[in-house]
Amino acid sequence: MIHRIVLYAIGFIMLLPLSSCRDEKHYRIGISQCSQDDWRSKMNDEIHREIMLHPEAEVEIRSADDSNEKQIADISYFKDNGFDIIIAAPNEADAITPIIKEVYESGIPVIVFDRDINGDTYTANQGVDNYGIGTAAAQYAYSITGNKAKVIEIYGLAGSTPAIQRHNGFVDEAGKLGMDIIDSAHGNWNYEDAAVVADSLLSLHPDVDLIYAHNDRMAIGASEMAQKKGMDVKVIGIDAAPEIGIKAVADGVIDATFLYPTEGYRLIRTALAILEGKPYDKETILPVSSAVDKTNADILLLQNESLKYNHPR
Repeated sequence: MIHRIVLYAIGFIMLLPLSSCRDEKHYRIGISQCSQDDWRSKMNDEIHREIMLHPEAEVEIRSADDSNEKQIADISYFKDNGFDIIIAAPNEADAITPIIKEVYESGIPVIVFDRDINGDTYTANQGVDNYGIGTAAAQYAYSITGNKAKVIEIYGLAGSTPAIQRHNGFVDEAGKLGMDIIDSAHGNWNYEDAAVVADSLLSLHPDVDLIYAHNDRMAIGASEMAQKKGMDVKVIGIDAAPEIGIKAVADGVIDATFLYPTEGYRLIRTALAILEGKPYDKETILPVSSAVDKTNADILLLQNESLKYNHPR
């Protein structure tokens, strides 16, 4: 009898670690990017590096390729397949708000980043002061053109909250500084569309002094159209991804860009804090930085190369 009790006790003790392993939570994090571009590639790299430090979690990243319908399907996939938390950059606020609200009200935590939804049906929000970026861009434009400058603005996607905020910040500050925005068009965040609209706008306004584009790909497209026409036009963009925007500044393709922070690591840390019941900030607004221009572009490129060397993927 005693022998049997000892055997049962030994068996119970041996099963304890297995039971503990089974009880240990493994988190699945679904990330819905609205698009694919250099800025998001940089963020995805940061996410992958951060998740390597957290064996208790895994991520799956899906891109909507600028499609509201695909993003709704991607978010629904995460919701229907048992993901513990969903992180999303809404393609357009009006279209994506209902699915975000549905997920949030179902009890699944949601982090909204980069772009906003209508309302506050989310667990946390990580964004950048896009209005402040627009304001800073106008101030920089004034510093290199002076007042009375004639400006063409190339928007991002219609309905995208960063485009709206970058426009509002620039327009408000440009008005105070006496600059004149003579025309604008949507470049939809991409090089090809921006090049087409820039070609048309430059033909209509040969006396333009500066082009303000809502991201660097559009700025590069506009700059190349101006060069083809033999026009001396200042061009500024936004994002400052090293391989695109900062390189374009260093190469003299555009005059300046403004850093739009990625901080993918922060998204993962916030997600895990939410899942583990730890403190977190519901609203995180990343600050505006100074312009990247010819005075610092080369240094920033060297710093980026150093980081890539020291932190391989």
